[in-house]
Amino acid sequence: MPCALELTEVHLTGGEPTLHPAVATLTKIAVDAGFRVGMTSNGERGERVMGDCAAAALDRVNFSIFGTPASELADVQHPRYRNPVLAQRRIDALERSMAACETHGVKASANIVVPDYTHAPRVHRLLDEFSPNLTVRLLMSLDHGDSSITAIERILAERCAVAEAHYVTAGGSNSRTAYRLPDGRRILFKHIRPVRLPQTCAGCRFNNGTDCEEGFYGVRLYYDRTGTWQVGVCIQRMDLCLPLEEFLTSPVRAEIIGLRNAEYTRLRARPVG
Repeated sequence: MPCALELTEVHLTGGEPTLHPAVATLTKIAVDAGFRVGMTSNGERGERVMGDCAAAALDRVNFSIFGTPASELADVQHPRYRNPVLAQRRIDALERSMAACETHGVKASANIVVPDYTHAPRVHRLLDEFSPNLTVRLLMSLDHGDSSITAIERILAERCAVAEAHYVTAGGSNSRTAYRLPDGRRILFKHIRPVRLPQTCAGCRFNNGTDCEEGFYGVRLYYDRTGTWQVGVCIQRMDLCLPLEEFLTSPVRAEIIGLRNAEYTRLRARPVG
């Protein structure tokens, strides 16, 4: 697939990638194939595997963080795991994983999802607790939409943050705005652009301003219960997944490349400022 879609990066996500017994081996396979490799993790086993992943040239880890008090984390767990003692263990494991990244030279960032403004005290506390060397990314909640975006903008204003750069992924809905705090610290606000695949998304029942959560973010590679690799283009439409071999010769592949190239040309031609 690297040649088929001209990809340069692989991102390991989950479930929880640090629980996979071969996560370092998978990282090395991807690196040896010419990819830059990132990971999104809750830090559950990061302390144990980070050394091997670093040796395999893992580039970075985005740690998903909800809260630091055990009671706060326990509140958002499945009822079966809603236990402050277990929550504290997860927090401790996360902190050890973040420290392991620093020890082994792997870049680390903290992902904080902000559903609405009631979460502002939690976000401010986390920003105060984290090391200034840790990149923080505030993520809009796909389920909360505009209320999430408004909350993040309000929090950034309260921190006297100043926007200094905006990044978009050509042919995908990923978008980030970089802000600088008065103390020089950098915070990224990650949000979703309304990007659609011109043919695949055209007749979709979710293709409107309220129901489509993510637009076309990019391709995801899944391993199903039959042992078949599947390529997905939408988190809401798993029925659109295609077996890898079928995807490589499908019109969807050409559609993805065409969208990316067209938008890249358009963005390059747009005046700055």
